[in-house]
Amino acid sequence: MSLEKALRELGKEIQNDPRFVALKAAADVNDADEALQGQMQEMQLLSLQYQQEASKADEADKDKIAELQEKYQKLYEEIMQNENMEKYSVAASAMEEMAQYISTMIGLFFDGQDPETCEPPAPECTHDCCTCGGCH
Repeated sequence: MSLEKALRELGKEIQNDPRFVALKAAADVNDADEALQGQMQEMQLLSLQYQQEASKADEADKDKIAELQEKYQKLYEEIMQNENMEKYSVAASAMEEMAQYISTMIGLFFDGQDPETCEPPAPECTHDCCTCGGCH
């Protein structure tokens, strides 16, 4: 089997994986959520306004920048509390874990490890659970 064929087979497997299917479904639901889409457009507008004001350097209105940051943060929190966005975030996190696993395994192959037997190293505990899925 050629490398290209193997990669295409991997692509098919990824797209058939339940984690990918869940992410695609969650993205479709988000796309159909008109209120959420409106909030996201508003967030993009706030971001543009912030960039425009910040680009004025010394002439930038610091109060306006602070107001835009506050509005952006509040809107971001609202968006992230949206039920559809919460489901999307969970699905995206699962896909990120899959991508990390695939990347780690490919790295092992490039290091010359046996593709039939190599395993990714166990993550080291940093005692900060935000760095992993937890050890308990």
